[in-house]
Amino acid sequence: MNTGDILHGFRVERIRRFEELDGSLYEMKHVKTGAELCWLDRKDENKAFSIAFRTLPEDSTGVFHILEHSVLCGSDKYPVKEPFVELLKSSVQTFLNAMTYPDKTVYPVSTRNDKDLLNLMDIYLDAVFHPAIYSNRSIFRQEGWHYEDEGDGNYSYQGVVLNEMKGAFASPDSLMEDSIMKMLFPDNCYGFVSGGDPECIPDLTYEQFISMHRKYYHPSNSLISLVGSVDMDAALERIDSYLKDYERRDRIDDIPLQRPAEKAVRRLPYETGENEPLDERTIIASASLLGTYEEKKKDFAAVILGSYLTGDNDAPLKREILDRGLAQDFTVMVEDGIEQSIIGWQAINTDEDKLDDIKACIKDILERIVSEGLDTRRLRACFNRFAFRMRDNENSGYPRSLEEAVDMLDTWLYGGDPAEGLLVEDALMSIEEDMEGSLFTDLIKQYLLDDSHEQTLILYPSRTIGEEKKKKEEKHLEARMASWSEEDRNRIMAEMETMKEWQQTPDSEEALSTIPMLKISDLSKEPEKLIMEKEELDGVKILRHTIGSRIAYMNLVFDADDVEKDDVPVLNLLGRMLGVLATSKHDRESLAMEVKEKSGRLNFSPNVISGKTPDYCNIKFMATAAFLADKATDAVELIKEILTETQFDDRDLLREILNQMSFGAKMSVSQSGHSFAISRALANCSVSGEVNEALSGITFNKYLEDAVKKDDDGLDTILCRMKELCERIVSRDRLTLSVSEAVSNEAVRLIVDSIPDKGAESSTKFSTGERKMNREGISIPSQVGYAGMTSNLLLHGMEYSGHMPVLANILNYTYLWSTIRVQGGAYGCGFIGRNNGETGFYTYRDPQPVHSLEVFKGAADFIRGFCSEDPDITGFILSAVSILDPLRSASEKMLASEARYFRGLDDELYRRYYRELIDTTVKDLLDLCPVLEMIIADDNVCIVAGKDELTSEDAGLSNIIEA
Repeated sequence: MNTGDILHGFRVERIRRFEELDGSLYEMKHVKTGAELCWLDRKDENKAFSIAFRTLPEDSTGVFHILEHSVLCGSDKYPVKEPFVELLKSSVQTFLNAMTYPDKTVYPVSTRNDKDLLNLMDIYLDAVFHPAIYSNRSIFRQEGWHYEDEGDGNYSYQGVVLNEMKGAFASPDSLMEDSIMKMLFPDNCYGFVSGGDPECIPDLTYEQFISMHRKYYHPSNSLISLVGSVDMDAALERIDSYLKDYERRDRIDDIPLQRPAEKAVRRLPYETGENEPLDERTIIASASLLGTYEEKKKDFAAVILGSYLTGDNDAPLKREILDRGLAQDFTVMVEDGIEQSIIGWQAINTDEDKLDDIKACIKDILERIVSEGLDTRRLRACFNRFAFRMRDNENSGYPRSLEEAVDMLDTWLYGGDPAEGLLVEDALMSIEEDMEGSLFTDLIKQYLLDDSHEQTLILYPSRTIGEEKKKKEEKHLEARMASWSEEDRNRIMAEMETMKEWQQTPDSEEALSTIPMLKISDLSKEPEKLIMEKEELDGVKILRHTIGSRIAYMNLVFDADDVEKDDVPVLNLLGRMLGVLATSKHDRESLAMEVKEKSGRLNFSPNVISGKTPDYCNIKFMATAAFLADKATDAVELIKEILTETQFDDRDLLREILNQMSFGAKMSVSQSGHSFAISRALANCSVSGEVNEALSGITFNKYLEDAVKKDDDGLDTILCRMKELCERIVSRDRLTLSVSEAVSNEAVRLIVDSIPDKGAESSTKFSTGERKMNREGISIPSQVGYAGMTSNLLLHGMEYSGHMPVLANILNYTYLWSTIRVQGGAYGCGFIGRNNGETGFYTYRDPQPVHSLEVFKGAADFIRGFCSEDPDITGFILSAVSILDPLRSASEKMLASEARYFRGLDDELYRRYYRELIDTTVKDLLDLCPVLEMIIADDNVCIVAGKDELTSEDAGLSNIIEA
């Protein structure tokens, strides 16, 4: 392929080789429509495709968010209700989703299979260009909003996106972000809530919805990206088949650059629990415009500066804010990924009357830094940590190829060079060269000290705002109902019936047959082999992993089974405090610099290994490190110092950390309520579930809530307990050392020699009392909720099999999806079946979580009815492969091997699971129905929701906890 070549309607405009990316970037343009396409040709078995549209909100009705959901609900070529779900049932995808951003909507997919990639591309292209929304208004009503008849003449607003955004707006973080954006961008699209404000979503009409699709979803407004070892001839041919029938349009107008707005302060309430204190619960955020998408160096430098000023509790600006008692947490934040980036600060758990003092403190400290200069060592350490993170492109949480396909848009969307969205070395090198110059002091003076255009938001807690919003919505609805004529009422009733009939009508076999599907023979014969060798050095077990990474990974795993039950939460707190407390060699501040200088990542945390019966588990305490191989000696010395020489005597720092952790933990319940519901319910099913809940569930939140109230003596007791645990656990006889191939033999020897051999013995397992099922609720201030119902196979003498992922897919993407998400309006729902025996159901941002419990009860009958028709389950088998054989990053391969080792599970067992999955039959599914009935019979429930939902007669809860 050469510059100037035309392939399937695309002209090759430019080809460049980038050693930094280990690949070549091909830029192309569709001759007829002007659609732009980039292909990053990089050796990667996981291939990614994305089509994106510049979508610029004109209000806060969430039209583009609703469109993102809706176009995936059927199309001309694929006339099923939800091709997206059919793909989840039948593809071997490694990523499949769609995302709405403030200025774009992106449809990305990735897979390791060439044929699957073409199938995914075809369905997504037909969805965005030929969606069924034009002929089926029920899609808009289901995904956006509709009237729901509640009986007795009462109605409510319902809809998937509406309920999703109600859940999002329950978070002060989301409220803050949307409100600050509105203040900073009064004149362009960024001032609107692209996801949709729940108060505004019911104002969107179907006609406006269709108009926005016609305007924005056109090839001339599209940006298409491909990454990996892609068959480009086939890919371009497929894409051209969708574009060739369109005529070129004028490009959508550029987003006008926002001029700095006049300085302003705005107050808004956020909802808090009825028993929550109001003092020191205000959140204050202040922000201003930073730069444009072209100023990567400035954005990077601003992030590094934020780390320098507030990246740890001893960073100069955060330290002063904390010492003066102005807030319990403070951070400088940078937001990019849009046309103009933002810099600002956030003070958490403060009071409104402290605003002037906070600003005076910021001014005082920053002027001193500008006058005296930045501490060179701290700045260098912050740079090193940031640079490591930017270069570590395998551990973003998403497949690398997919991340690259989307990252190009950070510059490309605005007419910039798509390569600049991927490249980091030039900007990092330039910053490093300017470390001794005025780069950072200039940023401080221009963007943090000059507050002439600063926008300040004060979020204050309110116990009544939730009820006020509810009543406002009711009045809004009542006003609409009062204006209805009889004809209007009949039309609305008919629309609701039409939607429900459509929702409940199965797709025809003819329609389903249009969805392309791989064959079982297209699959690998067995799952990816994880390469690990075992050896021993001076009595220490060594696990050596081959993971294909130049980064060195080292995990020190200590047995901690003899921890007392009441000390399980302390173990989590110990992990948070190690590397933060001073050591005998370094004070707190200098230790933080050591950590950033000598490691890319360094974390300490407990881990729970499930037992082969529900009555016991193994508890491990882990130090996990990632670093450049040539820094191995430094990294090992640092790990040794933290583990063996930490000084547990700093109650002031402990109090600060506890306050910060407690606030974050409380906020997470409203955003991740399904995790807390599942965790709380699983705590009744096994010892491992109980320990996990004590480490990260509501039990741990309550531990933090209690700890923040302790006096000095109480904090000293916690510190003493952490010290005792650390001294007991960190012993060579308890150690298993796990390393990647980039860790040298010398480094292995060094770490083994550095851990003291105390000759202490730990128990072989951790166990607690008898398991008891329960029905509990966790109260949160939110209009939507979460439900969890769980059990454990091992409690009933059952075993996990490879058939379980197939059962999960059938339930998730047929029964549960149809009844709870589509008909019930919840944003998410699912069934879990894990190889440690944990099983159950959950819902996410659910407007009626109590009702969803009744839906769970019908799962076994659904499977029996489903199987009675002798269905073809090939698609469900294909899509389940990614559960047993997922795409793993280098570090994830290492962790997976470790988990198998510690649980005593060999590769043959996983090969057996894989063969069982591939060979799943209808009979195998029927044989799993007792598992579903077991979950229902145990009646082990946790609901996370508002107080009204939890106290309803139907809930039948025995205990309610306030989050």
